[in-house]
Amino acid sequence: MIDKLFKKQKTAVLLVVGSATGLLVGGAIAWWSLQRPAIGGLPTGSDIIPEDVAITLSFSTNEGQWRQLRQMGTPETEAALNKHWMQLRDRLLTANGLNYERDIKPWVGSEITVAFLAPGALNPPANLQQIQPYTAASLQGDTAAVLVLPIANVNKAQAVLAQPKIGAGQEWVDRDYQGIKIREVQGKTERAYAAAVLGDRYLVASSQGQAIEQVIDTFKGKPSVARTSGYGPSFAQIKTTTPLLRAYVNVPVASVVASHNADQPFPPQGLALLQGNKGLVSAMDLEPEGVRVQAITWLPADSKVRYSAQNTAGQMPSLLPDSTLLMTSGSNFKQTWENYSQAVADSGTGGVLNPSFIRQGFNNLTGMNFDKDLVPWMDGEFSLALISDPGNATATDTVPASAAKAGVLLLAQTGDRQAADAAFKTLDGVMRDRYQFRVNDTQLGGKPAVAWISPFSSLTATRGWLDGNIAFLAIGADVGSVLVPAPTQTLATNLLFSGTASPSLLSNNGHFFIATERFADRHTRLPLPTLPAANQSYVTALRALHVTAASPDARTIHYDVHVLLRKVSNPPATAPSPQVDTSLEVPPAKGVTPSQPPQPSP
Repeated sequence: MIDKLFKKQKTAVLLVVGSATGLLVGGAIAWWSLQRPAIGGLPTGSDIIPEDVAITLSFSTNEGQWRQLRQMGTPETEAALNKHWMQLRDRLLTANGLNYERDIKPWVGSEITVAFLAPGALNPPANLQQIQPYTAASLQGDTAAVLVLPIANVNKAQAVLAQPKIGAGQEWVDRDYQGIKIREVQGKTERAYAAAVLGDRYLVASSQGQAIEQVIDTFKGKPSVARTSGYGPSFAQIKTTTPLLRAYVNVPVASVVASHNADQPFPPQGLALLQGNKGLVSAMDLEPEGVRVQAITWLPADSKVRYSAQNTAGQMPSLLPDSTLLMTSGSNFKQTWENYSQAVADSGTGGVLNPSFIRQGFNNLTGMNFDKDLVPWMDGEFSLALISDPGNATATDTVPASAAKAGVLLLAQTGDRQAADAAFKTLDGVMRDRYQFRVNDTQLGGKPAVAWISPFSSLTATRGWLDGNIAFLAIGADVGSVLVPAPTQTLATNLLFSGTASPSLLSNNGHFFIATERFADRHTRLPLPTLPAANQSYVTALRALHVTAASPDARTIHYDVHVLLRKVSNPPATAPSPQVDTSLEVPPAKGVTPSQPPQPSP
């Protein structure tokens, strides 16, 4: 049942979390209640989940938090969130005779965890056929999902498992493993689920009995994820008191699962961004205007990558205009490129963002060597930005009239201006000789610049220098004028940017920012692809997304993500839980009388 739940609803779950975070990490909806995790500061079940788990998702059980989240977004996203929340909370439980409000809520603790175990960790025992009528092959290849429910009321939790409500054609049996009783609810052709009580602390359930056995092994003393290098210290550094969602990604294991199985709980695109890392932990908190996600990634012990802990990025937002729709920046392009190239080489992945692909593409376009002609002198701050300036049709005493403009800005600070000038001279020749552009000296804001003008003037680009040895390339008609002379209103003073800035990472290594509410506007004058209607509704729910990154040391990166969401004016009331068929039979287990419920393990 558990695997079916996440297999059928995986797209919906990821969509739910995606609509709330823009980024990360994958997701679902649950609630917050009464009890703290068994290990202080760590997600529920950290002490019983195997250390080689691929991914864990831990959800709050506080219904008040969920109601707050439901008030954000748009009516369309609110309706979708409500629909998927109800499906996850009730309907799939109901299919197995359970009702969240009646059977789970009265005894469950403060946080529910779903752990996705790698398929290779499950080795069917020789007597598997004696336990159930399913072939061993039917259990292979899928990520095993284990639901970890902390017990706040032992008696009520035992009552649910002692007399499971089952449907027509189902039966339940008990078996012993390591002194712990596993109760399995079986159908004619497949197992519905298996469950066990571990001490007075947890009820665990999965559609694969082998997954339950693995959790029991960990409960009995095998290494748990709580002891994984980097796991505990990273969660300890995330300052949060009532998170809605906490996640852990074992990047190497999750990447292997993703490469061999399309049905997995984390988007491959997200894993591609994490390549080279050992792990990621994150926590999502609700805020008055949206959500905040704090995340930490760390490198393997044998990684050759070293991050810069100087955290000196700071001036790019003050150079870009407030008409910036999207920007990404960093403190040192040379080091960023070298680290990224090494990380991809270590992981053997990368796709279209593979450094080899980028190098070859640049060489094919220009005949130049990316690593030798550009990277060495780009040793300072850098930024890539999309601009959409609506212009000003009517002049005022302080603001002159200006035409609308849109395009791309690239900025790079250098410590070797001579090498940079030589590279630009070579590019001038490439544009003139290979692409027949007109290459002209010009003036921009009283400063010398060089213009590249395509045949028929369909494309214009301007390159030049800002103060502080910062080179710029502006692509688009008159786009350079938003940069030179210096804009009076900058991105740093833009309320969407400043309002989503990290309160904790004041010294940082860069930003990623997108003004989503303007980015989705069809009047941006940028040649952007039109999103499908289904995705458009989720994009319009976001006002802005701002990611700040910093490296406290050479091996870890901290991320602070702020998402501004629209508000739903009149959120509909939560739909009631579907009623459970009271006619469902509750026959005794094979060889077990109703007066013999499975006892919690010592």
